[in-house]
Amino acid sequence: MNKHALQLAMAGALAGILPGALAAPVNYEMNLGTHSGMGAGGAGGMLGMMMGQGSRTNKMMDLRLTNPGDIPGGYTAEHIVPETMRFGPVLPLKGEGRGKGVGSGEDPDGKVLIYWGCSATVSAGQPEVIDIKAIGSRVSPEVAAMARQSRQGKEGAGGETLPPRTLWWPHGDSGATAIPGDSSAVGEHVVKASFMPQEIRYTLDKEMDFLEPINFKATSTALNAAVPLQWDALSRARGYNLHAVGAVGEKEMVIWMAARNKNPMLPKSQNSCTIPAGIFQKAQGAMAMAEAVGPTRGFAYPPQKPGQKQPLIWAATVRVSGFDSVMLGMESMAKEAAGDAAADSVVPGGGAIIKSIKGLFGN
Repeated sequence: MNKHALQLAMAGALAGILPGALAAPVNYEMNLGTHSGMGAGGAGGMLGMMMGQGSRTNKMMDLRLTNPGDIPGGYTAEHIVPETMRFGPVLPLKGEGRGKGVGSGEDPDGKVLIYWGCSATVSAGQPEVIDIKAIGSRVSPEVAAMARQSRQGKEGAGGETLPPRTLWWPHGDSGATAIPGDSSAVGEHVVKASFMPQEIRYTLDKEMDFLEPINFKATSTALNAAVPLQWDALSRARGYNLHAVGAVGEKEMVIWMAARNKNPMLPKSQNSCTIPAGIFQKAQGAMAMAEAVGPTRGFAYPPQKPGQKQPLIWAATVRVSGFDSVMLGMESMAKEAAGDAAADSVVPGGGAIIKSIKGLFGN
């Protein structure tokens, strides 16, 4: 019996005698992102955009290996990338102990106003107003995450530490470097871990390579008027998700979405949308964000034939996306951030909008 046949036999035997959770496969996720706008250059990129220098473009990769059970101490794990990536080739996958944790005990106070749709004026029935304390049960996980993002890192602090079940890259890799601009993900990828019965192997073609930049733009950024948005139609995009967020004082957040209850929000054939006039008029500033939803591909071992349900040893998913962002109300924000205040309000804090969002949740 060869090595692969033996592994399949062992997997089948274990699936028959172990509980479902223990017989679950190892899951691997690879997310390839092309980031432009404010998300690409950090504080320097943000300042450059506000000074009219245009946006930067970075390629990013997020790797995540999830084991169905606790990962034993002394583990080793790595992702080996093809030569076309132009860096690596061995990327260490690192994890952290899981905390049983206790919440911060702080209840956020405030409200969220939600608008949606591509139009120059606000449609009837909007906005929907939601109390921050109830947002998790009223909106999609994505919108709830936007409203609570500044509170991340407070939850789950303290308590005992449990063995990790998830390993990442670049998180945890102190030696991680930027992905070169001419990097390509095309080629064979191999994932090895000391606790896996078999290495993960899959090959990506040009369809699954990094996307081109979206080139997301606002032809007008005045907060008291409608904001026309435009972007490049990408041949490999399946559609687009658009959001915008701003804060009014410390107790009110405004969120706009291109559409509700749709993913992607907009079809691949669309490359323009308008934020309705006036919804951010009282905000100190706002940020519009675009995501190009690219192709997704799954891999598994052993391969599954139609109608066949064999126990899997591993399953891998590769997602390709593009991201871009643009500041709204830049003229007024630039005036407020003039002189020495620019260094404090614009660069480290991401502008007055970011400070306002943090204040909204007591951060």
